[in-house]
Formats: sequence, C-alpha cells, structure tokens
Amino acid sequence: SSDNGGSKFSDNSPLFHQKGSLWEGGIRVPCLMRWPGRLPAGVVSKQVGITMDLSATFTAIAGVVPAKDQPFDGINLLPLVESSAAPRERTLCWRIDNNGTARHQKVVRQGNWKFMLDGKTELLFDLAADVGERRNLSVSHPDIVAKLKAELTAWEADVARDKPEILVK
Repeated sequence: SSDNGGSKFSDNSPLFHQKGSLWEGGIRVPCLMRWPGRLPAGVVSKQVGITMDLSATFTAIAGVVPAKDQPFDGINLLPLVESSAAPRERTLCWRIDNNGTARHQKVVRQGNWKFMLDGKTELLFDLAADVGERRNLSVSHPDIVAKLKAELTAWEADVARDKPEILVK
C-alpha cells in the first residue's frame, strides 16, 4: 500500500491529479494483502479504506484490544477481507492546509459521494459514475452538499478537541 498517489511524473489515469492533493489521484491507492491459509487468494474487495485501518487490523491480528478511551481512527479490515462480506459504509475525511503554499483542501467521502473544498471552490462528485472527478454535481445536489459539509465540520471539531502534547527536548 501507499499513503498517497503517484508523484508529479506519474500516470494516475483515470484518476485526476497526484501526490500532495486530495483529488483521487492523490489519495486513492491499492492495498494488497497476502496471508496464505487465512486470506483467500485472488479476492478483490470494494471496501473503502484508509491507512489508519492498517494499525487497527495489525493490532487485532496480534490480539491487542485498544483502550476504550483511545480508540483507533481506523477499523479492523480483516473480517472484511477474510470473507466476501459486503463493504462497510464509512465516512472518511481528509484535509491539507500547507502553510506557505496555495494548497488548501478539505474532503469528506461517504459511500460514492465525495465533497471537496478546493480553496473556496465547492465540488461534489459521484465516484461510482465519475472516478476521474470531472463532473461537479454540487449545484444539482445541494442536499448532499449540506449533509457532507456538516460531516466535515463535525470531524474537524472532533480533531480539534484533543490536542496532543508535543514534548521537545
């Protein structure tokens, strides 16, 4: 797996853009898992995942239960890849706010819908029909835009709630 799409000179087709952005070409990557005797070979899952799922998955494999007051940001993917279980509906959020650069993006994905703030531009895509993110549907689906903006606002409030202490020696 990888934490981002290909860099500047990569061909991420049919996805748009590259590493350093929240367009699908910057965040969508394959994840390959191999565990002979445990995972069936040749199975492709449609489960949407995020890199933080790997921590939750590896910890579950090791038999470690996270503390109730410190849950993982990700989910254990093992039950979803061990069988032909239907993909789990999830809401995933990302943001890039690089100080000193022009790159300010926020994204929330729920099912096939992806709402993106790219600077001040609001964009909505149906990734099942438009994986290349070429048809902005925000004007024709204001209800979905409002719902996903609320999800993004709630996620940002949750992230801001716990500010970890950074120790510097």
